[in-house]
Amino acid sequence: MDPRTLFPWLALGFAIAAAVRFLAQRRLDGMARTWGLLAVIFALVSAWLRFHV
Repeated sequence: MDPRTLFPWLALGFAIAAAVRFLAQRRLDGMARTWGLLAVIFALVSAWLRFHV
């Protein structure tokens, strides 16, 4: 699968995982921050691939 189409879906999945973890714990624990960081990284790489490559 092409990374330009895969990475936005991965970013969305990680963002949903972070949101679910945050809503379950009602605080930003290490796991929620990690999922959120992965979502941001995949979103940035996805935007870079979309607009620069």
